[in-house]
Amino acid sequence: MERWDVYDLDRRPTDRILPRGEAHAPELCQVVVHVCLFNDRGEMLIQQRSLEKKGYPGYWDVSVGGGVLAGEGSREAAMREVREELGIEVTIPGPAAVTLAFEGGFDDYFLAEWNGTLAELTLQAEEVMDAKWASRGEMLAMLEEGTFAPFWPSFVQLLFDLHRHLGLSE
Repeated sequence: MERWDVYDLDRRPTDRILPRGEAHAPELCQVVVHVCLFNDRGEMLIQQRSLEKKGYPGYWDVSVGGGVLAGEGSREAAMREVREELGIEVTIPGPAAVTLAFEGGFDDYFLAEWNGTLAELTLQAEEVMDAKWASRGEMLAMLEEGTFAPFWPSFVQLLFDLHRHLGLSE
């Protein structure tokens, strides 16, 4: 069973550890990571969530996402999630580009470059059923048609803008 470190509302460690999925007080928080992999054409690798997933089964989503395990750092968790879900090794070049608070935790979004091919991926069947490259416009269209997990269009724009601002591509 996965276990995660518990943080307070100011993201200070509480020295408590809880099993994943256990009910807890709203002031106890966890950290979740998301990785957005971009290629040199400025496209983001997106994944289609497994039909077995509790949240948004069959929807398209950013490259990778998952919880930070007990004792693990956020960047370390991001690289582990890429290995587990996509079967590839990537280096996350720095701290989270964006952190968002949500009820019950914090979402850290990491941006990284990967120029491999889809054939190089080994998808974790319990988590991911497909993957493809998508441009900003394609992702926004998928949001509009309801096939992408519910993100704010402005947040998708921000992820692409941050990628460009970091001197990568597009």
